[in-house]
Amino acid sequence: MPPLKRRATAGSSPSATAASAEPAGTRSGARSRIRERPLTIHGLRACMLSPMGVFPAGSSPLAVADGVSFAPRSSSPVAVLDLGSNSARVVVFDHPIPGVVETIAEERLDLRLATELDHDSLLSERGVATTIDAVAEFAGFAREAGASSIKVVATAAIRSARNRAELLARAHAELGLAIEVLDGAEEAELAAVGALHGLPIRSGVIVDVGGGSTEVARVIAGTIVGAWSFPLGALGASAEWLTDDPPTRKQVKAMRRMIADTLATNAPSRLDGGEELIATGGSARPLARLAQRQTDYPLPLPHGYSLDRGALRDVNAFLMAHTAAERSDIDGVRSGRADSIVGGAVILDELMGHLGADRLTIAAGGLREGVAMRAFGEPVPQPRLVRAASVEALLRHHNAWDEGEMEARASLVDSLPSDLIDDPFSDTLEAARLAAMLRAIGERAGAARAGASTVETLLAQDMAGFDHAMLARVIATLHSSDGEKSAAAPFLDLLPASEKRLLRRCGALLAGAGWKG
Repeated sequence: MPPLKRRATAGSSPSATAASAEPAGTRSGARSRIRERPLTIHGLRACMLSPMGVFPAGSSPLAVADGVSFAPRSSSPVAVLDLGSNSARVVVFDHPIPGVVETIAEERLDLRLATELDHDSLLSERGVATTIDAVAEFAGFAREAGASSIKVVATAAIRSARNRAELLARAHAELGLAIEVLDGAEEAELAAVGALHGLPIRSGVIVDVGGGSTEVARVIAGTIVGAWSFPLGALGASAEWLTDDPPTRKQVKAMRRMIADTLATNAPSRLDGGEELIATGGSARPLARLAQRQTDYPLPLPHGYSLDRGALRDVNAFLMAHTAAERSDIDGVRSGRADSIVGGAVILDELMGHLGADRLTIAAGGLREGVAMRAFGEPVPQPRLVRAASVEALLRHHNAWDEGEMEARASLVDSLPSDLIDDPFSDTLEAARLAAMLRAIGERAGAARAGASTVETLLAQDMAGFDHAMLARVIATLHSSDGEKSAAAPFLDLLPASEKRLLRRCGALLAGAGWKG
């Protein structure tokens, strides 16, 4: 397992130190915790989705996209405030085209509301005050980032609080904001919508292990057909069952029995052939990061990464061998999750066993993306349209978008000999078209190896709509366009042998195109 890496503390500002010393329940305390860092703006981007790069030349995008039309930007940015059981987050989303959302600003606070509930399910005065402070500061942050509408949602901790009416009334009276308390099924469905936006999922089960509950949704042919919620939260279950630090094997075994008994009462049936298991939420992502470090896997992104049950158990065994304080020093494990990450891993492991899943794939999108899509009035889009929008937005961000040029770049792939093209709508050729467009980023930058330069840009972010197979196709094509066979090889190794020759040929085609940056 990876060595323990302590986070650097040099350079901490006096204001940050002072902020941490303020009482958690004060309005100024919440403000300082946010304002000690600069506003996290990802860059406002307005873009018009074009079918270039997605469909073969001369085909009808509307027919392929099941009637989803291309239209200009229709709404102003929307902020989603998510009051979770462990952390609270605000994300400001833009809506560049129908069916697509983009993050333009975000911030997080570890409120740990699940720990503010007493045995009678009453939220403490401190918990109420801290929540009001956080909502006030998040709202100011959102407006500063350009949000014209603010949606506040609350999940398990506030949902289970007997005195939640007091919190909701104060938020409305003091801030003019309505807090929507989601029921478990709504939370599961919205998390699934967000995951479907981020990954090309057709059928399977989507799970979200939160701090106070676990939500599960089943998807068949892109449609959500069932939703469940269980009182299995990483933070709550860890506090109740894993009382030693580090937890004992006996405690973990008892927690496993409790989870199995809970799932046996009313949970989705085992996965059918062709179904996959997807995990979203903050419990899964750090586990994926730790698992990735144990292999020579070429893609460093948790989004879209698939780990098997054995790898999950290996990571959790490593975490269980350390105290919460030691875990918080491991690079990739936030201090706010150090005491709950083991419990989250145990819940995910038991879910895999219950569903008969050998592998688990990580989705970056979840509840907040689902709430944003609902606010924009959008259904789950076609994965190809999401990928096209992601690529166009990235090109625009790097001042590399020219509609005529992009059409010519994408159409170049259609000039391949017909004996190489079995299916013009295949994922392989779609990836080649997208790579042809994306290579403009490296060319505009004047890079000697334009393909490799573009790959560095791609690996610095999560690309909505891309799983690791599609991303590997694009990257292999880009490296091949530089003539770098050794650089392309690790990504080609992730793909079926039948695709390798075609992707190399596409890369060579791009290299000889001769576009000027």
